[in-house]
This record gives sequence, C-alpha cells and structure tokens, in this order.
Amino acid sequence: MSAKATDLARIQEMFDLITETQGQIERLGITEERFKRPATDADRLFSEAIMNRVLRVTEEAGSLSDEALAHYEFERRAIKGVRNRLAHAYGDVDTDIVWDVVQGDFPKLLEGCQAYCDDLGLELESARR
Repeated sequence: MSAKATDLARIQEMFDLITETQGQIERLGITEERFKRPATDADRLFSEAIMNRVLRVTEEAGSLSDEALAHYEFERRAIKGVRNRLAHAYGDVDTDIVWDVVQGDFPKLLEGCQAYCDDLGLELESARR
C-alpha cells in the first residue's frame, strides 16, 4: 500500500522516483542489454533496483484517486497489472515489459504528473540527486 496520503504526495513521489531512475540509468550507462541480460553482479543489482523502482511507481500511481487517474490519463488497469506482476511474480518477471515501462511509460507518467501540478499552479522539482 502507498505510504503517501494525498494525490499530490503520490505525484511528487512518482516524479522523484522516475527522474531519479532515468538519471541513474543514464549516468551508469545501463543499456537494455545490461538490464535484460545482466552479466555481472553489479548489473543484476541494477536490474533488480530498476524493477523495484517500477514497482514503487506503480504502487503510487495505482493509489491515485479515481479523479486524478481519469483526468490525467493514468491507466489504472495497466498500472495495477504491472504492479501485481512485479509484486507477486517472485522472479518470473518479463524484463521486456519492465524495460518498456521505463523507456515508454515513465515519460508518459511524468507528463501526467506535470499536468497535475500545472493545473494546481505548482512546480515539480526533483528532491533526489
């Protein structure tokens, strides 16, 4: 269950997790190949950490109010599906799907987070570096 109490807190957490993950993938040079077929202990650790971040993002997104989900086009069913797979697959996770989430869906989720804050007249700023 999400530890955040409000949509705004969930949006901020999603924003922080996504931007932190994207930055680390870039800075550490994590490629699709290294993520999907980790050859070293470090790569396995990176791969598991990325999956954990996706789980945390989907946990927050899935806990948004019905109004926020609908208005900002967050897809509850897809979000919950990925979250449930990561939480309950116990090592049997399709890395193609997780990589697609990070590369394709994370930017869309960021757009929704930004639109939410724009409507409130707020500015998102990453708290993590």
